[in-house]
Amino acid sequence: MKTGPGAFRRRALQPNASDLVACRPLGDEGWWPALVTPQASGVDLVGWSATQRDLVADLLRRHKALLFRGFDRQSAAQLADFVAASSDNSLLDYKDRTTPREALGSKLYTSTSYPADRRIELHNEGTYWRRWPLKLYFACDVAAETGGETPLADMARVLDRLSPETVARFEASGFTLVRRYNDGFGLPWQEVFQTEDRAEVEAFCTANGIGYEWGEDDRLATRQTRPAIRRHPRTGERVWFNHAAFFHVSAYAGPDRDALEAELGSDRMPYATTFGDGSEIPVSVVDEILAAYHAEERRFAWEDGDILLVDNMSIAHGRQPYSGRRRVLVAMAEPHDG
Repeated sequence: MKTGPGAFRRRALQPNASDLVACRPLGDEGWWPALVTPQASGVDLVGWSATQRDLVADLLRRHKALLFRGFDRQSAAQLADFVAASSDNSLLDYKDRTTPREALGSKLYTSTSYPADRRIELHNEGTYWRRWPLKLYFACDVAAETGGETPLADMARVLDRLSPETVARFEASGFTLVRRYNDGFGLPWQEVFQTEDRAEVEAFCTANGIGYEWGEDDRLATRQTRPAIRRHPRTGERVWFNHAAFFHVSAYAGPDRDALEAELGSDRMPYATTFGDGSEIPVSVVDEILAAYHAEERRFAWEDGDILLVDNMSIAHGRQPYSGRRRVLVAMAEPHDG
């Protein structure tokens, strides 16, 4: 092997792996997800991230959401490999689910199946679970013809926008999610818990701090109370982390809510939330929460092959209405036991 000054210069010209990408805010004002792009041709996202896991983790800690775009051969098909390269590869199943989605194997899923003309409000994944993911991955296989963005919001900033009275009330009591199954609306419990066996449902509920009650005609009601404000286990930041507004009865779309109430009655809705002590959450408080989400919302247009990595406790996500075909894949990794 040749040694000497010439060899040293040639080695010095080889870029460090950390220099092969650039990271900058996607937008111009306020908080935005960071856009991560290659600075040279032929940079493979999976190969690069496998050697730079600590750097990816540091970028995520600082920016809270990372949009990877423009890498060599980048596609949604790489999602499973990218998850393995950029996390501890401990993926979660969608059990105790609230929306339909297609399982693709290897704990990968399609995003929520929901009418294209409807908006999905901002939320964090699994706030009512005992174990929720710290990392959430999205991969755009097919971008919608129009719309279909995945809006994001910083939950520490959302918390800062809420009144001291609202924060104190939720901090003292948490929130309770009440669910009712097999009334002909919403998902049946067999799909939610991925089993036909009542004993398995009862075991899952017991292990996860969920109260349950069986009714006639194979009906089930569950109740789970969780904190509404949590401290991030890795950053120490206080974040608004709950579904209190998302599943509140006032959040149902107008015609849908009217039909449901006419059929079931207000006390039999598929989803409902209360304060943790069981008292009603006023609609004015729900409106305040939604206004805080919307004030912090940031959107970007998907491009085919984009991969988005989100700190699930720090950043809420949603979905805009869209036209045309849209296909986004999802994975949840690094469970935290709360």
